[in-house]
Amino acid sequence: MAQAVLLAWPRLLIPLLSLFWWRTGAETEVVSVLAPAQVHGFLGDTVKLPCKLQLMEDKVTVTQVTWTRQKPTEAIRSVAVFHPTQGPSFPEPGRLEFVAAKPGEELRDASLALRGLGAEDEANYTCQFAMFPQGGRSARTWLRVLAKPQNKAETQEVPLSPLGPEPVPVASCVSTGGRPPAHISWSSHLDRKANKSQVPGPLPGTFTVISLLTLTPSSQMDGENVTCRVEHESLEEPALLPVILSMPYSPEVSISGYDDNWYLGLRGATLHCDVRSKPEPTGYNWSTSTGPLPPSAVAQDTQLLIHTVDESINTTFICLVTNALGTGQAELTVLVRGHKRRSPSANGKVSYSTVDSKDSSPQDPPTESTR
Repeated sequence: MAQAVLLAWPRLLIPLLSLFWWRTGAETEVVSVLAPAQVHGFLGDTVKLPCKLQLMEDKVTVTQVTWTRQKPTEAIRSVAVFHPTQGPSFPEPGRLEFVAAKPGEELRDASLALRGLGAEDEANYTCQFAMFPQGGRSARTWLRVLAKPQNKAETQEVPLSPLGPEPVPVASCVSTGGRPPAHISWSSHLDRKANKSQVPGPLPGTFTVISLLTLTPSSQMDGENVTCRVEHESLEEPALLPVILSMPYSPEVSISGYDDNWYLGLRGATLHCDVRSKPEPTGYNWSTSTGPLPPSAVAQDTQLLIHTVDESINTTFICLVTNALGTGQAELTVLVRGHKRRSPSANGKVSYSTVDSKDSSPQDPPTESTR
C-alpha cells in the first residue's frame, strides 16, 4: 500500500494540483497528513518541503517520520528519517534539515529544508508518519526546480551582398540558462518567420533557447522596430526586448533642383543628386543620355553646377551612385525655354515669365517698360 502511495503522478496533473494540499484519509479519520501538491525552488536556493500531521484527537503516538524521493526513471529511495528520541538521520548528510522537529518533543511538523537546490533534486518527495496504533499515513509533494533565464535581443549583421529573394537572419533573441526552456516569439507587422534552436545552458539542467528572425531584406525594412517576447515560469510578465533592424541596400537615387523654368542665359542653376544608401556611397558620376556633360556643367559630388544655361543644357542628365552593394541611378530631362514672356503686374510694371522658344519669334527680344 505504501509503495502505491509513493508512485509518481503524471506530470500533466501537477499544474492542476499545485494550488491544493494533499490530505490522506477520509475527512472522518482522526489523523491526516498535509503537504502541498507542488513546490518550486530556484537553482542554488534553499527550498522548504512542508509536511504536517493533523490530529482530531490526542491519542496518537508518532514512532518515526521518513522522507523518500522518486524520480520518473529511478526507484524510491530514503533521503531523511526523524526519530522522536534519537533525532534526525540522513543517508547523504549536508544538504537536508528538519526545520521544526526536535528530539524529545511531540513530532507533528516534519517539514524538510533542502539547500543548494540542483536540477537533479526535481522529483516526487513523500513524507510518511509511522504511528501507533493508527499505522502509517503519508503525503506526496512534487518539487520543481526552476532557473530564471537571462535574455537579450540584438540585430544580426546582414551580409553585404546584392539583395535577393531569399530570407536572411536580421535579428536574434537569446534566452540563456532557463529551466524549463523559455518560449520565444516575435512581434512585428513585417512578413517574417523565426528559426528556433535549443542547446544546454551554462549550468547542469538548464537550457539556452536561440531564435533567429528571418526576413527578405529591403530598404523599407531598415530602421523598422521588432520586439522579441520571452515567456518563462520564473517571470511575472513576459520580457519584451525591442530591436531596431539595420538593413544594407544599394543606392536609391533621385534628382532635384529643376523647377521646369530654366531659360537661356540663366546663371547659377544647380541639380542635386539625392541618395538613400546603406552603407554610404563611395562614388558619384554625372553624365547625360548622349554622353559627357555639357561644357557649362560642372560635377561636384552630389551637385551639378550649371554656370550658364544654354542650348547644350537641353538634355537628359543622369546621376549614377555606387556603394559597397552596387549602384543606383536617376535621370532628369531639362527643357530649356527661350526667353521671358511679358505680363502686367499690379504696380504697373511689366513682369515676365519664361516661354518656350517655339512660342515666340527670335526677332522679339525681351523688353521692360511702364504703362
